[in-house]
Amino acid sequence: MEKTWIANLLSKDEYREKRFLYFVAESVLILSILLFLYLIVDSFLIDLNVPGDVMALISLGFLSIYILLRSTLTGIEYPEIATKARYKKEKRSKVYGSIRFGILFIIVYGVFKGIPANLQEVVNVIGPATLATIFFFLLNYISLRKSYSKNRKLLDD
Repeated sequence: MEKTWIANLLSKDEYREKRFLYFVAESVLILSILLFLYLIVDSFLIDLNVPGDVMALISLGFLSIYILLRSTLTGIEYPEIATKARYKKEKRSKVYGSIRFGILFIIVYGVFKGIPANLQEVVNVIGPATLATIFFFLLNYISLRKSYSKNRKLLDD
């Protein structure tokens, strides 16, 4: 790939870089089709009245989530995980990393919102932090599991 500013954001592994660019292209194509369909529906069928800033956030969210899920579910994130011992070590690392993420989430939330004063505010901090931590762990675990399975299959062939 040419050396542009975007090249600094991509993986150094040529296969992963190529797959990631495919995912970006897929998401942009799907988003383009969805936006075109929205335009047709909004112009000719039903007046949906979605503000432009909301549509921009929905579009950005779609791009981000699609690329994240595609890269997670393909198993290309961990090409070096092929043995059971390495898999277990990496899984343990993901558990601890997720716990650190949850603690950091609570700390950052506390810095921006202040220390909770009552039980309701504590629940309002712990609830989202717990959900974010579980989601973070599940994404990492699924990606690790898919990578491990794919790498084992490649070694068996």
